[in-house]
Amino acid sequence: MSLKKFNLEEFMSGSLKDFTFDRATIKKLVLLVLVCAISAVIFFPTLAFFSFTYKVGDVAVMDIKSPVEITVSKDVSIKKGEVVVREGDVVTSDAVKSLAAIKEAVKNGRQIGRVFGLFVFMLVVVLTMYVFARSNIRRFSFESRDLLFMAAIFIAAMLMLRFAGYVAVVMQAIFPLIPSTVYIYMIPVAAGAMLVRLFLTSETALVFSAIVAVMAGFLMGWSLEITAYLFIGGVFAAMQVRGATQRSTIIMAGLYLGVLNCVLLLSMAGIRGGATLSEPFFIVIAGLLNGMVTAIITVGLTPLLEMTFGYTTNVRLLELSRMDHPLLKELALRSPGTYHHSVIIGSLVEAAAESINANPLLARVSAYYHDIGKVKMPFYFIENMSGDNKHDKLTPSMSALIITNHVKEGIELANAHRLGKEITDIIPQHHGTSLISFFYNKAKEQEDPDVHEVDEKDFRYPGPKPQTKEAGLVMLADAIEATSRTLPDTSPAKIQGMTQTIVNRIFADGQLDECELTLKDLHAITKSFNRVLNGIFHQRVHYPDPVGGGNNGDGDTKEDDIEGRDKGDGVKEDAPPREASNQADDKKRLYPFPTMENVTNERGDDVVEEFPSGRKKFIRSGVKSFSGE
Repeated sequence: MSLKKFNLEEFMSGSLKDFTFDRATIKKLVLLVLVCAISAVIFFPTLAFFSFTYKVGDVAVMDIKSPVEITVSKDVSIKKGEVVVREGDVVTSDAVKSLAAIKEAVKNGRQIGRVFGLFVFMLVVVLTMYVFARSNIRRFSFESRDLLFMAAIFIAAMLMLRFAGYVAVVMQAIFPLIPSTVYIYMIPVAAGAMLVRLFLTSETALVFSAIVAVMAGFLMGWSLEITAYLFIGGVFAAMQVRGATQRSTIIMAGLYLGVLNCVLLLSMAGIRGGATLSEPFFIVIAGLLNGMVTAIITVGLTPLLEMTFGYTTNVRLLELSRMDHPLLKELALRSPGTYHHSVIIGSLVEAAAESINANPLLARVSAYYHDIGKVKMPFYFIENMSGDNKHDKLTPSMSALIITNHVKEGIELANAHRLGKEITDIIPQHHGTSLISFFYNKAKEQEDPDVHEVDEKDFRYPGPKPQTKEAGLVMLADAIEATSRTLPDTSPAKIQGMTQTIVNRIFADGQLDECELTLKDLHAITKSFNRVLNGIFHQRVHYPDPVGGGNNGDGDTKEDDIEGRDKGDGVKEDAPPREASNQADDKKRLYPFPTMENVTNERGDDVVEEFPSGRKKFIRSGVKSFSGE
């Protein structure tokens, strides 16, 4: 039996074969290498060796191990990992000499090989997880901004783990009854996974938690307990804040995390065995405090990270969805047609997003702001026109330029008001590279091949095409809502045919090629759009004029009683006599403001007529004018 010849190309098939090393990828790899180098420096032996400045006769508060192998004297040598001073022992003169010799050996830089090994180990772990996630997890975030954000969170987690031993030593000196290991379990490393999930995706938070847990277990003395504790806690914390729209949700997630921590720590203590009666109590306190501190840190850092990295959380989206936002108020005042159009699109995409497991809140808020660029030149868009069409005096190419320019204006307004990258990206993507067919066809009709040939590219939006489900939803809803306004018949059958036609046209044009919408999603989206549009164009029953309401009880209105009843031949008979006071009351109800006859007389004298509200109307010499209160 012969062994198959090793094929390098076959070995690299799949993830590595498709891994292109362009300029952006090289930048990301450099960033990952830099993160691993910083983390290795954080745990460099020069920093990793820590001890109090003990004097002879002091009591050691924790075990101190030597990170190097040295010879103190002819008779005394210390091996790597050997305990120099044990917790609770009285420090002797020999121990003080040994500690001083260890510090001097570490400062001399004899362990450069160790830090290099630590760097290589971190680099292998991080790169392996990154390449695997990028090639096999579709919703893994690997943009430069996302990697920089995760790198900052990762380094912060490493710093917390690095100084955890210092904190444990100090706290045990203050509270000697509490074991030092309890403080290690209070480190809020799960806050990193929470933040990653709030700003990115669940898949990214899973990968991040795995990397942090593996590195923490390695750096904390190959502790499997630490690895399991941090990994499970991180994944659970990320799961609890999925879709969080209120900060109270994060606080509740911290409470649930605290309960899970207690269960994990108690189970691990039971596996180890030999726990004292007081240890479970301290473990429960540590687990609960870990959850609460994690939630507090997450709530506190979320606004800061939003501003620093330009992310938009669901909490921020709720703030942007308020109709008193300056941009939406300006849109409502200057472009009322566009404003109404955007609100209806928000209802369409929100319902559709729920049916395909997209982000309904992001879709709705993006729909509100997708056409904000139209506030610059509102009367060049059909929904805001009143009277003459301004495009009648322009060439088709100029009209197309004005139409496409609202995308650029919208991006500038979004950046000025800090709407966030997610919303800003949808502004150009919701048009993609679609064709402005009306002006393109008009240009083709006016085309003279001998003078100028119309180029279709001049009548297409610059793009890019939709990159996310939410952007694709806004594109579909934008076209469908606009087309629905032209339907002479808004019956359910006509609406269904119209939505299906628009979806098929956009799909055939290739506008949805770069987003994650599947054919199954498009079917669900169409059904959702039909349901919402049928509610918008619902039927109403025609209400006849009331018989008994607002009349005298005999079917005649008060106007008929005052002016006289119509006999049927155009001649009105005299109204029955009524008391003067009743007739005056009727006139006040029918004519709350004085008519021309009420305020003039034959001579044109000055007349003052008082309104029911107390406001007065002055007429001088027969000339009518209004004055103030």
